[in-house]
Amino acid sequence: MKIGHSFSLKMRQALTVVAACSLIACGDSDSSSTSSGANNGNAGGARVLRAETVLPPGQSGNVSLLGQAQGLLSGSPASYGSHIDDQRELYWSFRAKPAVLGTRPGSPSSPKSGISIYRDDFGVPIVYADNTQDGWYGVGYAIAEDRLFLLDAVRRTAKGTLAELTGCSAVPADIQQRLLAYTEAEYQTMFDAATSEAKASVLGYVDGVNARIAAVRNNPTLLPAEYGLLTSLPEPITVSDVLASGVYITRFVAAEGGNEMANVELLKSLSTSLGSERAGKDAFLDFTWLDDQQAAVSVPSSGPRFSNHTTPKSAREAVFEQQATWAMTLPVTLANGLGTGAAPAPVPCGLPVIAMATSASSALASAVPREVLVPKAGQKMLAWAERPSTWVLAKSALVSPTAEQKYASRELTQRVQVAMNELRAYLHGGSHAYAIGSSRTKSGGTLLVAGPQLGYAYPLLLVEFEINIPGVSARGASVPILPAVGIGYSNHAAWGLTTGYSKTIDSFIETLCSTAQRGQGECLANQYFHDGLWKNMSCRQESIKYRAATQGVPLLPALLSTSAQLCRTLHGPLVARDDDAGLGRSVSYAMWLREIETIEGIQAWSRAKTFAEFDAAMALVTWNENTVVATRDGHIAFYHPGLHAKRHPSTDMRLPIKGTGEFDFDGTLSFSATPQIRDPAQGYLANWNNKPALGWLDGEGLGSTSRPGGAGQRVTIIADLLASRHDWAFSDLIALDEAVGTTDPRAREFVPILQRFYDAQASQLSAPSRLLLEAMLSWDRRHYAKGLDIKDPMARDTPGATVFDEWIRSLRDSLFARLREAPLGEGSAYDRFAGVGSHVFDQSVMDNVALRILAPGRSSIATRWPWAAGRSLEQLMVESLNLTASRLSQTCANGGELTPGLLAQCRRVHPRSQLCSLSGVIGPGASTVPGTSCVTMPYQDRGSWVQRIGFE
Repeated sequence: MKIGHSFSLKMRQALTVVAACSLIACGDSDSSSTSSGANNGNAGGARVLRAETVLPPGQSGNVSLLGQAQGLLSGSPASYGSHIDDQRELYWSFRAKPAVLGTRPGSPSSPKSGISIYRDDFGVPIVYADNTQDGWYGVGYAIAEDRLFLLDAVRRTAKGTLAELTGCSAVPADIQQRLLAYTEAEYQTMFDAATSEAKASVLGYVDGVNARIAAVRNNPTLLPAEYGLLTSLPEPITVSDVLASGVYITRFVAAEGGNEMANVELLKSLSTSLGSERAGKDAFLDFTWLDDQQAAVSVPSSGPRFSNHTTPKSAREAVFEQQATWAMTLPVTLANGLGTGAAPAPVPCGLPVIAMATSASSALASAVPREVLVPKAGQKMLAWAERPSTWVLAKSALVSPTAEQKYASRELTQRVQVAMNELRAYLHGGSHAYAIGSSRTKSGGTLLVAGPQLGYAYPLLLVEFEINIPGVSARGASVPILPAVGIGYSNHAAWGLTTGYSKTIDSFIETLCSTAQRGQGECLANQYFHDGLWKNMSCRQESIKYRAATQGVPLLPALLSTSAQLCRTLHGPLVARDDDAGLGRSVSYAMWLREIETIEGIQAWSRAKTFAEFDAAMALVTWNENTVVATRDGHIAFYHPGLHAKRHPSTDMRLPIKGTGEFDFDGTLSFSATPQIRDPAQGYLANWNNKPALGWLDGEGLGSTSRPGGAGQRVTIIADLLASRHDWAFSDLIALDEAVGTTDPRAREFVPILQRFYDAQASQLSAPSRLLLEAMLSWDRRHYAKGLDIKDPMARDTPGATVFDEWIRSLRDSLFARLREAPLGEGSAYDRFAGVGSHVFDQSVMDNVALRILAPGRSSIATRWPWAAGRSLEQLMVESLNLTASRLSQTCANGGELTPGLLAQCRRVHPRSQLCSLSGVIGPGASTVPGTSCVTMPYQDRGSWVQRIGFE
């Protein structure tokens, strides 16, 4: 695209936005004054809180219509509005902003008497009030200033009313959400059971958000631009909106399961591609194991054991055989239904349907990826295609302003739904947290780093704030609309959260009254067979409203509607049914009707003055979020909490369960039975979504999310670093964060194998193989070159990193190429087992199986299927090195033999992370004008939001 042409498009689009702006009397956006404040000391102990945070690209996601026009004209992300892009380069340089508690920078705003909202230099709201309800009123108001459209989208997705904003294509997702969630009466019961403190926080938050919504509705200059393009206005939120959002986020952040039919499909595919059911089962067990005693864990291996299944180890294989044989008889029709987003959209519908995910595992598979591979040499990176690791050139044809408006509106409605799918995926995409105890710090205090990994966007899916009310002074991050400091710190404690990935959602296969049985009068419609009786399902009819769409643009209020019958069994919502077969699938949530109880525990964290108080609060949470804590009084701890079902010993958590009654659960485990450790002798604790403890079974084993635990896991990077010193200090946390985010997790296990092979075989190797080995063995094990220019999209990594990554891929192909012949969804079994999600250089399930073959002592499990096909270790190594040399010859030597000189120049372009507009067409990284692209920055495997805390 020519520069002049690009500018012309931007100018006309900007004028279009300005024209829309003039229709509602746009003026300057409101802004809060910000200034730096002095760091306060902290009472309550000799140690001083030290804190810094960074939230890229910035605190604000509020782009007005005028701001959109200004941003389009300038092309600079910062031009879209204040604090939209002022932390991006700070973050990618491994720096952070000061974030101690209790500052009062500048002059406050006051949305209500008794409430003061200060803003620091980066726009983070610091709220002061004299009581809980007013404090959360201030937080709600401030968050609505920064993230109103995202907050609105979250609540509409959670309540199943997104189609009322974006039109007919969201109807299937709305039906799904209403089926999986609760009724208004059930939300009211939850609220009535809450403590007065929790009620006050919710009521205050609702009132604060609604005060801001009222201000926006009364002053169109404050209206976020997304509403302008959707020809809509934000509606007030309710208490049940907040509760529904809490349930929605909890389901996709702190719960896992319900995807067992994917494993049934895998079993069938492996059996077909490998030639027999026995072979299929063996291959399945090789890649979806339950408990490797050599796995990396957070509770030290010398510590206590925990179990989340009643099946004795000696009986597990027999149980699997029985359940797998039965599961493979189930029809594919049970995989999808109303509860998986597979309901049809109303006809006609002018937009393509984008179904919502059912859990993190399925969400990650369907979401647009954040991490990308590099484009081909000479190809200009302009727009992101939907398929992973693919760049496409954007449109360059001239379009009229009217066509541009239609394009923007269509794109926005689709991107809003995709963004909500990504919200589920990336809130669940992987996070790390680690704490250093007093025995390993220079000062004798404690340290903590927390990094939730949610991808990157304009804006990020988390928002930062500080609240100061009687009994609470805390700062941290949360999803907009949730009144809690989810990940954060106070003057007495700091805590980080990571997704637990334990199996807390289970599929039950129900025996339904079939069409034939109803015809013969044996039973009635909507009945299921349980405990020897036909029982009535609990069914209700829901009306789903939606806006009409003309040429993909939603118009007028939500005047149209469709209806759906939503049913539950005693196990849970019926997500799929096949009435001809007389079968259905329901999903059982261990947290059913108890999700909101978690808010009591989280709020108690902020109030805790001692470790004992924090420890007691952990028993209150019902979600499965790993929690790492460090306290001022010198303690560290790790918890893998939540409600976990007591499963029947004749069930296998990787597969569906018969719902006829004999395999029903026997309540949930007690808190004391869940993995936890306090002040371990090793002096540190870390979790990066890894297996919590030995003996705790791994769940469904769905590839890049709830993958089974092995010796190779990214958490070992953190553990090895923390174990290397006894003099850690707060000032070291920056370098520690950098090392964690730039070290290749695969190197720890595979480089020693390469070294042993080189030592034994160097004299017998070909020159290219020896050259490749020496490059890998002299490599610093970083996937990120020292001094890499963050602004250079063609910045390159080292030869060692380049060769090692290619060797890993070659090793996979040498051992497991046959898995490409086993179709699975839109890909293959190979894709599932090699998948690493957004962690580009992570050790996959496939890599752990390869490790088991090359170094059997690194696993307590032996492989069943003969993947090596009779080849010795030496033969496998030579084969993989030869394949590596052949591939690098093509990319680095024009097909000739690699030489030392050519290898020194063999440096891959480092992958780039994308920062795209969350809505797709508003703000930086949007595609409002065809040809614009996302902002890219070099890939670092770090928290999307980072907090570094010390009590020294």
